[in-house]
Amino acid sequence: MINSPDTTSCQGLGPTDNLTLVQHNSLGSWDVFLSPFSSLTEGPPPARVIPQDPPSSKDFLPSFSGFKSFAPPVGRPRVACYISTNFLRRFAVLPSFPPETDDFMSLNLSTPQGCFGTSSFRFTIGNAYARPLTPFPHSVSPESSLLDLDHPYLVAGDFNVHNAAADPSRLLSSKEEKESAPYFDRASDLGFTLLNTPAVYTRFPFSGNHRPSTIDLAFANPQMFPAFCSWDASSLPSTGSDHAPIIITLRPLSPYNDKTRPRWEEADWPGLTDKLKNWLVPPTPQTPSPDQLNQWFSTALAALTTTIETTGPQSRPSPGPKPWWTPLLTTLPKEFTKAARKAKKAQTPDSYNIARQSKLGYFKAIKRAKALYWADFLAKTSPNNIWTAKQLVAPRKTPRFPSLPDASDPVAFHKALLDHFFPAKDPLPNRGRLRKNPSATPLTKEEIKLALAKSSPSSAPGPDGIPYSVWKQVNLINPAILVELLSPLVAFGYHPPSLKIANGVVLDNPAWPPTTPPPPSASSSLSKLSQKSSNEC
Repeated sequence: MINSPDTTSCQGLGPTDNLTLVQHNSLGSWDVFLSPFSSLTEGPPPARVIPQDPPSSKDFLPSFSGFKSFAPPVGRPRVACYISTNFLRRFAVLPSFPPETDDFMSLNLSTPQGCFGTSSFRFTIGNAYARPLTPFPHSVSPESSLLDLDHPYLVAGDFNVHNAAADPSRLLSSKEEKESAPYFDRASDLGFTLLNTPAVYTRFPFSGNHRPSTIDLAFANPQMFPAFCSWDASSLPSTGSDHAPIIITLRPLSPYNDKTRPRWEEADWPGLTDKLKNWLVPPTPQTPSPDQLNQWFSTALAALTTTIETTGPQSRPSPGPKPWWTPLLTTLPKEFTKAARKAKKAQTPDSYNIARQSKLGYFKAIKRAKALYWADFLAKTSPNNIWTAKQLVAPRKTPRFPSLPDASDPVAFHKALLDHFFPAKDPLPNRGRLRKNPSATPLTKEEIKLALAKSSPSSAPGPDGIPYSVWKQVNLINPAILVELLSPLVAFGYHPPSLKIANGVVLDNPAWPPTTPPPPSASSSLSKLSQKSSNEC
């Protein structure tokens, strides 16, 4: 089942939309099948329900008000997708059924606004019911379910395999390891991420002869995983099935989420020296239009920054790791898991004691790492970050930001302030062809060098993320690059739109009166350098 997004934008997923999916094995029972729908009567309905083994009567699936069903064209479908009608009014949906199996289906969904805050105009949701078969291991192969796509893709279903990644405390037999290995190996090769919370069971057998297990799995490819919000197998009540109903929530990317970005301070400047010394900025058009000059500048700048960026490592921030996390803390949980599994198998006092000591050692290591990080932070405190330390130990103050209409989250609040202090202006009349001003004083290498000397490397870099230290290194190796890049802008009296974009920052300053000044903004370092160099003329 796919629930409709939590907001009511007209097309696509807006900045605050969440997309909810419900996955459940219905065991072919009508009562079990209808139970998840009945449990979701409060709040916004799910946009999509993806049941495995749904009931059918005379080759027809059950219907439910507010949802449209899709299923493989067979008499007894093992998978189906129910999509809310509200969702269908906002997305174009195209079902796909692979010819090699009837136990897998996918829905391709597209929207003109881009999905989950990305530039991708489509995403795919797959539903799999990998039944054990003879002589083949399962009715759905890894190649059929874990698709190699270049756009966001999520697949969920009853895979009927056991793996330590989903159930770390289970003692796997060689047969179970052999059956699950092809799925998890392909997932690893294609960069899929398992969305299940480890050690959370999804199946509770009716018979006491079998133990609980985790066989209902969900995977997201690298394009989809940033939109993953939560995987929940405990919120919905029991349906009468031996499988727990699972809620998977997706949410659009926030523009304030940390993304992969270059670590400029670690760029390979010695390796770049020869390349930058021979760097040639493309010639400027003689009488360009504003669009042509902007295209020239953007292309020349992108070629330069991309060359520098590719020589250094990328930072890959994640909401999971903490600044106090150490490699030891990554190893200790694995050792504890091994000890717990050995204790469960051996069932001896010594093995239980080792498992207990491993667990206590892990938690003590976390406390020790936090204490050491805090002590190191305080030891390195300087006048530049002393107030950061004070804020961490001081009680949190009540926010002083006022409430604004139609601004229920930080993104909307930030946009409302910028729209108020920097209202949109009518576009300027078309300038036609640009011509160089013969009286304009050309920029010199000395003026750019002086402007860079007055610019602090710790200054906020702006939207492009490039600090002044990068331009200082470029100018030190080949001063002609910045001169040839910025001089045409001065000669034509034109400031490209790409240099006019700035980050607005809302500050809560108790010293400000009620009529506060506009929020400070940070434009790109090259934009500020262009202005400083012009002032030096």
